[in-house]
Amino acid sequence: MVSRRDFVGGVTAMTLATLHRLEPTAAKQESAPKEVADSPMSTAGSSIPSQGGISTEHFEAARKRAASVVAKMTLREKASQFGVQVPAIPRLGLPAFQYYANEALHGLMHLGPVTAFPQPLALGSSWNCLLIYRVFEAVSDEIWAWHKKSGEGLAMFSPPTVNMGSRDPRWGRIAENYSEDPYQVGQMAIQTIRGMQGDDPRYLKTIACAKHYIGNATEDDRHVMSASMDARNFWEYYTRGFEASVKDGGVFTVMSSYNALNGVPTSANKFLLKDVLRDRWGFRGYVVTDCDAIADICRGHHFVPDYVEASAIAVNAGCDINCGKTLQMNLERAVSEMLVSESALNESLIRSITGRVLLGELDPPEQNPYSRIEESCLSSKAHQELAREAARQSIILFKNENGTLPLDKTKLKKIAVIGPMAYACHLGNYSGSPWFRVSPLQGIRNALGIKSPASYEKLASEFARMGAGPQGIAWPQWFNKPQQGWCSEGGECLENVGQGSWVSYEKVSFTGATEFQARVASNSHQGSIEVRLDSLDGTIVATMSVPNSGGLDKWINVSAPLKPVEGPHEVYLRFVTEPNSTMSLQSFHLSPKGQVPVSPSEPTEVNYAMGCSVNGDAEASEIADAVRIAKEADVVLLFVGADQQIDTEGHDRRHIHLPGAQHELAKAVFEVNQQTILVISSNCPVAVNWEDEHLPAVVGGVLLGEQQGNALADVLFGEYNPGGKTSVTWYRRVEDLPDFHDYNIREGRTYMYFRGDPLYPFGYGLSYTKFEYKNLRLSSSTLSPGKAVAIAFDLANRGDREGDEVVQVYVHVHGGTVIRPIQQLVAFDRIHLKPSETRTVTFNLPHDHQALCYWSEDKDAFVIDPGMVDVMVGSSSSDIRLKSSIRLMSVG
Repeated sequence: MVSRRDFVGGVTAMTLATLHRLEPTAAKQESAPKEVADSPMSTAGSSIPSQGGISTEHFEAARKRAASVVAKMTLREKASQFGVQVPAIPRLGLPAFQYYANEALHGLMHLGPVTAFPQPLALGSSWNCLLIYRVFEAVSDEIWAWHKKSGEGLAMFSPPTVNMGSRDPRWGRIAENYSEDPYQVGQMAIQTIRGMQGDDPRYLKTIACAKHYIGNATEDDRHVMSASMDARNFWEYYTRGFEASVKDGGVFTVMSSYNALNGVPTSANKFLLKDVLRDRWGFRGYVVTDCDAIADICRGHHFVPDYVEASAIAVNAGCDINCGKTLQMNLERAVSEMLVSESALNESLIRSITGRVLLGELDPPEQNPYSRIEESCLSSKAHQELAREAARQSIILFKNENGTLPLDKTKLKKIAVIGPMAYACHLGNYSGSPWFRVSPLQGIRNALGIKSPASYEKLASEFARMGAGPQGIAWPQWFNKPQQGWCSEGGECLENVGQGSWVSYEKVSFTGATEFQARVASNSHQGSIEVRLDSLDGTIVATMSVPNSGGLDKWINVSAPLKPVEGPHEVYLRFVTEPNSTMSLQSFHLSPKGQVPVSPSEPTEVNYAMGCSVNGDAEASEIADAVRIAKEADVVLLFVGADQQIDTEGHDRRHIHLPGAQHELAKAVFEVNQQTILVISSNCPVAVNWEDEHLPAVVGGVLLGEQQGNALADVLFGEYNPGGKTSVTWYRRVEDLPDFHDYNIREGRTYMYFRGDPLYPFGYGLSYTKFEYKNLRLSSSTLSPGKAVAIAFDLANRGDREGDEVVQVYVHVHGGTVIRPIQQLVAFDRIHLKPSETRTVTFNLPHDHQALCYWSEDKDAFVIDPGMVDVMVGSSSSDIRLKSSIRLMSVG
């Protein structure tokens, strides 16, 4: 057993022994080559925002101000400030504060008027750093609007997610990471942070958080597992996104992860939190733990015997804020037992309170330029349009045989929309509940001009309020209170809905609606749902009988006629069940009775059938309905994918194929209609091997946010030319992957080391036009220390449509003493060209680019081996159009 006194210095002998092979010595650092500069290299295309942010002068002034506050605190007051929700200290003029005010992974996670942008992995497919900056500039605007509206805080727990879990598609949170490539992740993280934190020299706009530091690439066992990696993997792959976030993004919060690294919990790891993060990279902000990673130091990893020692070792290592209460409850005792010094607490608090000063919390609001942001920006038309543009740029055209796409609307009389991902607008992890959500089905109807004012859907997860009886009435304990859960068909549902339960929704339009439908599951033989308007005791406009569906995992549709209602109304649902019985609600839908009539101005008929659920077994009647409408259609749009039921936080996948009966559905539909187009709308990459081989066109990608339906329709009908490209490798089978817990990238992971045949390679995506690459020119045949080689080539649009091409530059370093990547990304840009337009694209490749050096375990430093380097320019990692070589010179 390690004694308590071993932790006073913040690191045990065991810690040092474990990490020695990762940590560079001071002497050897001096002779290492200059650190990689992760600034954008492209001189072509869009203008990237220059680095702004807090000036050194104002940072030092804020730190001094924070130190003066901390100096006046008692020990008890200090301990109280180590959580994410800290109390006020009135005598010091310090208000209460939330270090974890909310999440903003791809939009503010809020009920109400917010904008939900595409998931980060989708945005990664745009390969557009300027777009990412614009998206998170809009997100931070909405955070400020909520701050002004409700007082909600400005410190976020996301974005960006840069922990490289995307090394494996089975990771449950793969949609939260931009790319499997560390350089691309770094570039996009930088622009995310700049959009979130602003460019004012005195005030942070919001506080962004780079997470999860480090090696958090599994979910099922993240509280107990240890990521084992050698120094090369650590420095060359897993640290890169964090290094860019700190050194070039200026991120003000880094989140330590649940897992351990080589046996040492990251929240107890002085090497990670002090030696690398602060001393090596110059991090100026505060470290916050994942919730409650401090407790996991003893509870999950058994690294120390109790919470007091866990608290001491965490603060000594460099943790400043605990998501949870472990630090707040144990730091006083840890100080009294001399496990941690009060001066260590002071330093942590100075770092965290400096963040509060830089947010302007202690200044008059009018001094802060961001206080002028208007509340009207919330879900504004401009933000909705940006969400649509972001979604369009994130769509990938995977296959387009014989020009199947785009579809000609004037030639289509009947379209079949089929599949479990068509009907709902799935948003994925860490999503708000925006008022405007366009499902793929609705987007197709919008594009065809099919007016459906009486067709309105709300998901169960979009509720505004819920309770266990009418508001204002003290109901008995046996009344059930609904709670959110996961639907067996995919997505979220409301569970534990029983006698007296109620739930309300924001206003929806009833104009023209004649029927109220809901998708439910029930174990009650005599259940019902009352539909009331505007209040829980408002007018009843429909009552639906809900029979026993055969269990809470057996979903059925129920409906009832609506009394005549006009205009928008809040919807209150009141549930009635037998004693000790419950039901679950998935969604409700207002619609006209029967088929929407086709008017002369709406010549195309759109029919929908789910066909199967996301993850359930095949049901003959559901597939028969899909086959029936497919037979009669001119074209079938088949929407498939996975949702949070398949993978999410805390849950990894065991496979990568389409879940449930979706493959079976695809085969059945294609058998009766060969004009079946596969549209992927998924929480993660999925292996659609059979579909890619047989269906004429495949399009889509990862979840595209609230405007996904409109964006997909824009691409399907040719209003927008797709230019997105994969930012992770899409594999054919799980057997192509190493063991899930193998952190060695060199063992066949990612495009850099994978030698197999992927379904869709890294950087891949087609267009409705053709691009030609020619005339590669290098400014020099050698690359010397302190110098850069200019890489120039001509890009031409040889088609008849304007479009975007994502140009990519890779290198391969020959020779040397260690295994190097097959190829590695060094530059990229998204270029827009009109038909017949030609543009010269130029990049600069500096000698100290991260792809040219490797970490030497013998020298404890990044080194460069002299030799030849292939320079490859292409449309994807597997489609290299131009190639040359340079001689790389060594340092010294």
